Amino acid sequence: PPRRPTALQPADVPLNLQPEDIENYEGGVKGSLLSGRLSLEASYFYMNDDGVVLRRRQGPFFLDTNAGTRKFKGFETGLGWSPSSQVSTYVNASFYRSRFGEFVVESSGGNTVLTGNHLVLAPDSIVNWGANVRPIPFVDLTLDVKHVGKAFGDEANSFQIDGYTLVDVAATWRRGPLRVKLSARNLFDEQYYFDVGEE
Repeated sequence: PPRRPTALQPADVPLNLQPEDIENYEGGVKGSLLSGRLSLEASYFYMNDDGVVLRRRQGPFFLDTNAGTRKFKGFETGLGWSPSSQVSTYVNASFYRSRFGEFVVESSGGNTVLTGNHLVLAPDSIVNWGANVRPIPFVDLTLDVKHVGKAFGDEANSFQIDGYTLVDVAATWRRGPLRVKLSARNLFDEQYYFDVGEE
């Protein structure tokens, strides 16, 4: 059937879109030792997203077009250790490679080649660690630390965003059905970017 016009897409412009094709593989292992006090896990994944559809502004309209491929692969690992019933700790780390494959954005003002560039706000590493301690039966103390590696803020990779570390802490008191919790997120008031926009 003929395409119906919308406010974002003029009716006299053909779409000529091809379907996106996603190829994804993942595998991993998981286990425990020391009667469950030590847990280990690791996994690897690979994903290829071909025929990525982008929406680009042309005058007052936004036009959809196939632009190329994006490639994602990474290794994720984690370890948990509970030396006693009062103490538990964890650490997990993820290492990623998120890049544009063969990728060309066509526009009336000229083509933009992004082949090989980092994807926007896609860090190459993320590391989390923390602990939970119960010093007395009704009190839990929790520490969580997250470090995010550097990333790029635009598709052209013209500016880089520094990595950052966030620290969260909490203290919880329990007594029967009653629970009182005092927590602080981003304890050291770290400034960081979690999104970017384009004009």
